[in-house]
Amino acid sequence: MIFDRIELNGTEYDITGQLRIKEDNEVKIIFDDLMFSNTLKEMANKKEKADSLVLKNSEETRYDTKNVYVSHLTIDGEHYHATFK
Repeated sequence: MIFDRIELNGTEYDITGQLRIKEDNEVKIIFDDLMFSNTLKEMANKKEKADSLVLKNSEETRYDTKNVYVSHLTIDGEHYHATFK
């Protein structure tokens, strides 16, 4: 699914990307925003949980969860891949 906005812990980011919901309530997102990637990297390094994570396309909520953490963060060329559990 496509998204164009992410709300992480109440902060809104205008980021376009794709999401895939995997098994065990795991979600993988692909995006190309360096600053957001740095935010997720800092959270992963601190093992800090996200109180809330909402992915939207226009005004439609595509994914909404609470108390998740970044379990995996990689870069593939220009795109970042982040997995939340």
